[in-house]
Amino acid sequence: MHFSRPKPNLEALIQTTPRGPILNVESFLRRNWRSLFILLTFITDVLAIITTSALSAVIVDVLPGLPIVSWAFYFFFTWYSLLVILGTGLIMGLYRSAFHANRSQQNRLAGKVYFYSLLFILASFTLFKVTDYQRGFLLPFFILLPFIYSIGRWILYEFQSEMQRLGYGVHNTLIVGYEDGALDVFWRFKGFPELGYKVRGLVLKDPNKKQKDRGLPRIRQYSVKQLEEVATRESVDRAFVPSPKFITNGYSELIEVCRKQRIKLKVLSPEADRLLDLAKVTDIAGITLYAPERTHINAIRKRVKRLFDIVAATVFLVVLSPVFVLTVLAILLESGRPVFFKQKRSLTKGGKTFYFYKFRSMVKNADELKASLFHNNEADGALFKIKNDPRMTRVGRIIRKYSIDELPQLFNVLKGDMSLVGPRPLPVRDFEKVKVEEEFWDAIKDREKVKPGMTGLWQISGRSNVGFKEMVLLDLYYVENQSLLFDLEILFATIPVVVFGKGAY
Repeated sequence: MHFSRPKPNLEALIQTTPRGPILNVESFLRRNWRSLFILLTFITDVLAIITTSALSAVIVDVLPGLPIVSWAFYFFFTWYSLLVILGTGLIMGLYRSAFHANRSQQNRLAGKVYFYSLLFILASFTLFKVTDYQRGFLLPFFILLPFIYSIGRWILYEFQSEMQRLGYGVHNTLIVGYEDGALDVFWRFKGFPELGYKVRGLVLKDPNKKQKDRGLPRIRQYSVKQLEEVATRESVDRAFVPSPKFITNGYSELIEVCRKQRIKLKVLSPEADRLLDLAKVTDIAGITLYAPERTHINAIRKRVKRLFDIVAATVFLVVLSPVFVLTVLAILLESGRPVFFKQKRSLTKGGKTFYFYKFRSMVKNADELKASLFHNNEADGALFKIKNDPRMTRVGRIIRKYSIDELPQLFNVLKGDMSLVGPRPLPVRDFEKVKVEEEFWDAIKDREKVKPGMTGLWQISGRSNVGFKEMVLLDLYYVENQSLLFDLEILFATIPVVVFGKGAY
């Protein structure tokens, strides 16, 4: 029997009044609760900083022996601290993590944001000698801020709990598990109710097989064949796979059901946790294998991302123009033309292709020699990496280590073939070397939902030290969580990777 999710009733989203139709507020809140809560988190921190600044001014004014704070300094410091603290929080993913991490993880991240902001403010004030006569104001501010912040976040968490009790931000969830792994995920969600995952059942290969008790309350168990039926009946919008491996037999069927039912499918496993830890991403809710399209939201994201790419790539080209000139001269002096290397690349097997540009870092016939070197490949899948590649030139080793060879891709960005941040495109011919089952390619089609990137989670997670399938998992996480703020996080995290040449060869 075929079950399909009913189409949304548009009339239910609109209320008619004497003045005309208006959007149903409740429906709007439910559909956009995640974004609204992140906005509330941001506003809460703004209020915490302003309140702390005001209380610090009162303390300085009341206590004897402290210099009076001028209004000019008070307003300057308030706005400056807002800019630094909130900016640091945005770059480090504090607000994006509001729906990805549990409370303790968010508090640890907030502590890091506070510490780095404190160092930056004190260093900048000392450098420009701003604090010579206002030190009495800074001390109470930095002592009070963690307490005021904690009070604000506690109120916010209580509010979120109440809204979840009313059904806002709550996802009806199925755990598609293989025996004990499913129970581990169940208890994980049970231990962090603030994430909003309400488990409606376990989908097992053999639901009649006796499970280890481990204090599990009564919860329904279904077979894989019942997945589509129960998803419709329980209005499921999330499904989690607690697999220790990325892909195994039977996933293609699962992904197909999720596509039909518009269910977001995620992998939650020790493997995924390790990768997210490498990328310094805090997310207890796993890596998305499949997510239904949100056409309107995606269209807005693409426009904003494209505008950002054009502006940022233009700035980078202007600022880095001396590096371009020096690199061109170095390549010409060592081995002559061509200066640039051009290669056809793609994100997936059989996917859209484009010509990818780099500074030439190898001998002129490097592609012809590649076939004879495959037995020395130190990577896996569609990645080809040799630590001491004999095709590399002397200049090439230097520009590879510091990723200077990647700079011509800024022209790819301006052309529209690539973005500054996104999944790593790979040589089309290398995809033919990947010996994995067809359902693997079916599972990673979402990699093409975004443009290829100059940098991404793979680059900040170890680059050549991270395998092909791991790279794909990180790319799928990025596709699901992409935003301008996330791009800024990755761009800032790329800087130390480039400066220290981490994982490059």
